[in-house]
Amino acid sequence: MKHKTAGTLYLLLFCVLFNLGAYELPLLLQERYMLANVEVQPISTTNELARGSFDFSIFNGDFPLIIHANPTEISLYSGSPTFIPAFLSFGTTNQIGYMDAYKTHTPLALISVGWRSNILHTANFTHEGLFAAWGYRFGFLSGGFGFHFADQTLIGSLGASFKYGSINFEASKNSFETHLTIRTKGFWSFSTGLAFDNQGNTKVTFGIGLSHNYYPAGAMENTDWDIKIAHRGSLLEAPENTISAFEWALEQPQFVAIETDIKLTAEGNFILIHDPLLLRYRHGLGKISDFTTQELQTLDMGAWFSSDFAGERVMDLAQLAQLANANPDVYWLLEIKDSRWTEENVINFLTQIDQSFMYPEMVAFYGINNNMVALLQKYTDRPVGIQLDTHKKMLFYSDFLLPLIKLEYRQTIGHADFFTILSSKFDLSEPLKTVADEMEIPLMFWNFHDTIYGYIPENLKIYPLGMPKMEWGKTLK
Repeated sequence: MKHKTAGTLYLLLFCVLFNLGAYELPLLLQERYMLANVEVQPISTTNELARGSFDFSIFNGDFPLIIHANPTEISLYSGSPTFIPAFLSFGTTNQIGYMDAYKTHTPLALISVGWRSNILHTANFTHEGLFAAWGYRFGFLSGGFGFHFADQTLIGSLGASFKYGSINFEASKNSFETHLTIRTKGFWSFSTGLAFDNQGNTKVTFGIGLSHNYYPAGAMENTDWDIKIAHRGSLLEAPENTISAFEWALEQPQFVAIETDIKLTAEGNFILIHDPLLLRYRHGLGKISDFTTQELQTLDMGAWFSSDFAGERVMDLAQLAQLANANPDVYWLLEIKDSRWTEENVINFLTQIDQSFMYPEMVAFYGINNNMVALLQKYTDRPVGIQLDTHKKMLFYSDFLLPLIKLEYRQTIGHADFFTILSSKFDLSEPLKTVADEMEIPLMFWNFHDTIYGYIPENLKIYPLGMPKMEWGKTLK
């Protein structure tokens, strides 16, 4: 009952914040936010009547999603650091300076092109027509430039973000704005802002809401971990999921396991590749599932990464088995990247593992949703985990409402043997470790670097990778 009561109260708070609207940050810094704001335009030198308005904005920074709206405008932003560290945007408000959580310095943190048009009427401090922006990050600083083509206006932005607050400035030939946000330890945020233009018009903003700072890029690397796993073999030293990436990982003494991605081909074979499309590998827009293994293995899977790796080929499950058989002391973590495998697909996959791998007891699996986890667990006694970021898409309410963490994660994890989550949640690592302790399953943080970092509850450290099933689970029931 306590969980339900707390959940209801925070859900009401969430709705209230969205109904009030949120603080429009002109500059995105190292933080996720959900801030409610009231804006007041006092009587100005042009004798306009005083007026006020509400607006709201939400930014979840894992895979960028921004929604900003007030009575006169709406803006939508999205992007993916997997392909480009930038936003695609549409609307009337331009926000710049997206922080790449995996790098300290990002000279290209944002490229944004959009269209500005008021929904209800022309309001002060807005411009109509085409706009474009470029943003960057340098340590705790973020900034950039925006240009509005309709009135030929260039806007510059600069801001700094710290653990308990941020300050932002935006200036053009027509106006100047500054915003200050103070964060409490519990993620409550209080904001205020002041803006004025060359006509003597002013506006003042006051806000309250929720936000929190990203972890510093190097904090995870400088933390002690129970296990370290090579992510896709390597993402930085060699083209991912190739023999070169795995050979590099095998030479690194810190890795006790290697993770890789499994997808299904047109004829029902299993290959090692991450993306659903060939785009990032520079082979067009074709879907992996539309190609046979033979067709895919004619493609160069190394030149996109570096000319030094030209000629690398996609590996299939049989080739991975040969590598695993030659390295019997290495554990393998296989992520099923498809969400629509049939029972026949799962049985064929597990049968191949059982027959081709000389040491199938060194293998564990994880899926991208609970249905896939349940289907795998139906046919194997090996450990089966869940990739939470894919399952929950972009937003965890408990990112902002900490008392919801146990409630939300318990329901999401279900009966998985471990769970993985994007490392931008590292600033929530302590409550997440508490969840792992209570659920008695390992927690693993992944990122776009080479290492997946694992936390194992104390009572599970006697088992390989912290999973009892690694010792006794049969591959195929």
